[in-house]
Amino acid sequence: MKAVIMAGGKGTRLRPLTCDCPKPMVPIMNKPVMEHIIDLLKRHGITDIAVTTFYLPQVIEDYFGDGSDFGVNLHYFVEESPLGTAGSVKNAEEFLDETFIVISGDALTDADLTKAFDYHQNKESVATLVLTQEDIPLEYGVVMTDEKGAITQFLEKPNWGEVFSDTVNTGIYILDPHVFNYYDKGVKFDFSKDLFPKLLQANEPMYGHVMENYWCDIGNLQQYRKTHYDIINGKVEVNIPGEEIKDQVWVREETDIADTADLSGPLYIGKGCVIKDGVQLQESILADNNIINDSTSIKKSIIWNNTFIDQNSELRGTVICDDVRIKDHVSIFEGTAIGDGSQVGKSAKVKPDVKVWPYKDISDFTILNKSLVWETEWNRTLFGNQGVVGISNIEVTPDFVAKLGTAYGAMLENETVITISCDTYSISKMLKHSLVSGLMSAGITVRDIGEMPSPVARYSVRELDAEGGIHIRACQQDPQNTVIEFLNEDGINISRGEEKGIEKIFFREDFQRADLEAVGEVDYIPQMIDSYISGLFAGIDIDAIKEANYKIVADYERDNLDDLWTALTDRLNFKLIKTDYEFDKSRPLSFQERLQKQDLILNKFEDEEVDLGIILDHNGEEITLITEDGELVGSELNEVIRAIIDLRQGAKKIFVPVTAPRIIEDIAFEYDADVTWTKAQDKELLSNMFEYRENSEKDFERLPVIGDALSFLVKLMEFLAHEETTLSELLSSIPEFHRVEETIECPWEAKGQVMRNLIEEVPEEQIELIDGVKVYHEDQESWTLVLPDSEEPTFHVYSEADTIQKAHNFNEEYAEMISTLQ
Repeated sequence: MKAVIMAGGKGTRLRPLTCDCPKPMVPIMNKPVMEHIIDLLKRHGITDIAVTTFYLPQVIEDYFGDGSDFGVNLHYFVEESPLGTAGSVKNAEEFLDETFIVISGDALTDADLTKAFDYHQNKESVATLVLTQEDIPLEYGVVMTDEKGAITQFLEKPNWGEVFSDTVNTGIYILDPHVFNYYDKGVKFDFSKDLFPKLLQANEPMYGHVMENYWCDIGNLQQYRKTHYDIINGKVEVNIPGEEIKDQVWVREETDIADTADLSGPLYIGKGCVIKDGVQLQESILADNNIINDSTSIKKSIIWNNTFIDQNSELRGTVICDDVRIKDHVSIFEGTAIGDGSQVGKSAKVKPDVKVWPYKDISDFTILNKSLVWETEWNRTLFGNQGVVGISNIEVTPDFVAKLGTAYGAMLENETVITISCDTYSISKMLKHSLVSGLMSAGITVRDIGEMPSPVARYSVRELDAEGGIHIRACQQDPQNTVIEFLNEDGINISRGEEKGIEKIFFREDFQRADLEAVGEVDYIPQMIDSYISGLFAGIDIDAIKEANYKIVADYERDNLDDLWTALTDRLNFKLIKTDYEFDKSRPLSFQERLQKQDLILNKFEDEEVDLGIILDHNGEEITLITEDGELVGSELNEVIRAIIDLRQGAKKIFVPVTAPRIIEDIAFEYDADVTWTKAQDKELLSNMFEYRENSEKDFERLPVIGDALSFLVKLMEFLAHEETTLSELLSSIPEFHRVEETIECPWEAKGQVMRNLIEEVPEEQIELIDGVKVYHEDQESWTLVLPDSEEPTFHVYSEADTIQKAHNFNEEYAEMISTLQ
């Protein structure tokens, strides 16, 4: 008799075990499950075998070849597209010229095939299905037979109301070539759903042979583990190689086991393993070339090849794939699986039922409580420059956000008041509800201030005297991402120390829920946009702006910012001309996407006489100005304009980010004012400003213009009205300078070395170390700043000079230096 092994399965439910290999190649007792099927066929004298493949067929062919090394003859038939179980076998029709057996290459069985074949012949059957009995048959095809064994009905994956039998289809069939007459080649066709009902309808003789042998469909990780335990407990007839050194403990050659190791059967240890002092192994399977370090305990687990497990670790009910590195004091719990080539850091914990896809890196001390699929690593850092950032509803999910809220709440005292807000997108609103739940569970009082851009959220924290706030929004740079900003009592992003405190609690899950009586409350305060507008106009000469009768063209996002613009136009009496174009309503345009559509706004300048144009990001933080002549103003000039406005209004101390043009110092000198250079991030700039306000008792306005495009715009309009000038005339009064920016790639591991070498190569007197390395050139007027990005493997290089060519030359020089120093 000939046989067909169906070996086309992907094994999706077995991932991460099947990420790099087809399901028939998943190892059982250290050899592919399909090899066990070949051994079974060979035991029953079947050596001429067809193999139907679809998913990663080359992996199967490379391992088995023509079958000669395994004592059989293999013939491969590859599906170009999925053809179903019967359709794949039809590919081998010319080979199958006699009664043949069909068997799955991804299920384990010790079925008595000879007995089944004899039954087929005795019944003169066209199709005999090998059946078994399952206590819970819901996931299988139930087959009903009469008292003679003739098949009367099929029920594919029935519900309990349809379970009229516990006899299920094993996917092992003995068939006559006659069945090929019932369907065509190249057509998707299934045995259970299509062919067998046809044969039944045609009154072809079909019988079910109920076997008493072992059979397990390895459909998921639980069944995969169960199969191994059944083997080492003697429930299935499979050859276990190696020497049985004690009761139910098998060990293969070249394995070194310390005298103090505690081995409890049933247990299998493969070739070339090293088991060191104090190791405890119980009811587990270890394949080849594994090293288990001192005092590690492994129970009910399956370890593939070439894995290193360091000392004092505990593994319970897990599957560890090939080439995994597990550091010391690691705990991995039940139902988990760690994919090929992954690394688990020191003292990390992998919680029950978590799956780690291949080639992931779990950092030291991490508590991993969700499956790691898309990310390349999972570490103990949540916060980036803007806050907590991740892919919407993939990395930043409701359950993740609820836990984040609880971790934040654990840092605060009960009944602490926190504001919460979001932009207008559905994903942000959904996540806000989850975050509120997490905060309330920690006993925090939440003031839900509604949907708004970040500047209003920052203002609201101060205005409501809250201890802090959280704002959820789409990311300006990549709108597929969600940003969660944590704000302090001044409405500024919290410090790195506070961020680390949240991360520590989050990853260690070191928080307690509030008692039932202490669960927090939520208040809804919907009027904060009106309050913000009032604050925006406090101290502003509204009449001067009104009298100017400005005509402004604006490109902005309607959903998020229209309420604010309506209030501005009503109060300031200017004409607003809006751009109008469609975009994906499920996410905003990035700021760069808006800038790329600048022609839409510039066309308005051709139609009407305009005083000012602006382009805003969806969150109301970033602004690009356009002069009355239709010229876009570079972002580097915003800092200069802000400084001039502050200085003209009497400021004697201004705060400027280290990336800003140095010409600001020259302008400040003319006003006898001091300049304080700060780190590049807005939160650093704002922190310096608020600290100065408190220490000097200066009465800063409630709405500093940093990170607030509308506040900046209103201040600019007031300034231009008072000076009776235009934006072009203001720009022409600024001394000429040129600043350029470039981004240079650099591997993470080389960034520290580049910074050190850069500092060593440049004379100390030319260096300023506020944020990155700022180098002043010999003329003392030009400079270059090398600023490492904290979120990406890159450097940002800024250069300022009196000509554009000189600025570009400096940037090229330092870009080349960075590449060389790597």
